[in-house]
Amino acid sequence: MSEYQCYEFVALDRPLTAKQMGELRAISTRAEISPTRFWNEYQWGDLKADPARLMARYFDAHLYFANWGTHRIMLRMPTARVDLKALEPYFVGRNAARLTTVGENVLLDLGSDTEEPEYDEQSPGSLAALSPLRAELMRGDLRPAYLAWLLAVAADDVDDDAEEPPVPPGLGELTAAQEAVVDFLRIDVDLVAAGASGSAAATEDGAPFRRWLAALPVKDKDAWLRRAADEPDLALGGELLRAFRATTKGQCSGARRTVGELRALAETQRTEREKAEAARAKKARAAAEAARQRHLTKLAHDVDGAWAKLEKLVEGSSYDEAVKLAVDLRELTTRDGAGAGFEKRFEAMRRRQVRRRGFFDRWKRATKADS
Repeated sequence: MSEYQCYEFVALDRPLTAKQMGELRAISTRAEISPTRFWNEYQWGDLKADPARLMARYFDAHLYFANWGTHRIMLRMPTARVDLKALEPYFVGRNAARLTTVGENVLLDLGSDTEEPEYDEQSPGSLAALSPLRAELMRGDLRPAYLAWLLAVAADDVDDDAEEPPVPPGLGELTAAQEAVVDFLRIDVDLVAAGASGSAAATEDGAPFRRWLAALPVKDKDAWLRRAADEPDLALGGELLRAFRATTKGQCSGARRTVGELRALAETQRTEREKAEAARAKKARAAAEAARQRHLTKLAHDVDGAWAKLEKLVEGSSYDEAVKLAVDLRELTTRDGAGAGFEKRFEAMRRRQVRRRGFFDRWKRATKADS
């Protein structure tokens, strides 16, 4: 399998200018470039630029995928539109999850590598599915930040005796974008469940948010209105929600666990999950086997009719359906202790249908796969 890399960048807050698009074209002559997107894939070679630098200058979100096991997502947010003080406790790792300030922006950089890559993995993930994380963070939702911290824990970037950051509510009810980042970055689902065990249930912001908004002093409301007038593209609702959440007491749980305690909880969760999955699989196998036996028993009521149908299917070149029926007849005779009878009848049909090589080739492949 050849190497494969995919780079995708998107501009969300404002489109690229013609000058910026020209600068990007100088970096890559093959890339798909539009006012909102830069995309390129490589079967050989590499992007002739540092993704972090491109993010700092042009883009708001970036996804990188390599089929040797590297997955990466970057998000750029204006410093003025995030609660940096609230975010910083979640980014204490060394490599997997980093938060840096670049000019007037904050850059979130999350990466995942695996020691056992699947070189046949073709899906690079979806930046469209992941980019809502940016808006969530700017609304003051700290669940993506906690998931980033768990990514660092899973990568052994955080010591076992380190204490977890504040646990945001709602970890047991992740958004679609949060589920997508868990999947894309391969964050340990049992570690996520361990973290969620210390998370309060999510509460609706609606009524408390409106009461807070109504109680704002007139001068504060006027300041928000002036900001909306000065920045007509501003997502004012999200900005107000972030400000509200920053003032909400008790949003995150107070009890803190160590990384070692979370790992132990995750191991317990893994054992319970695998046991439940094994029980479900066993039940499914039993149900499938029962259904199979009912089908064979029904077939046994008219074996001669089934053989006649099989020969008609072969004559009509319905080879796939014929192979399935032949398999059923073989299994039925084996179950009922008449395997020799199947071989005799099948060989007689072979002599009559000797020209139907397509069927017998399929049958040979099917029986070889079963052996």
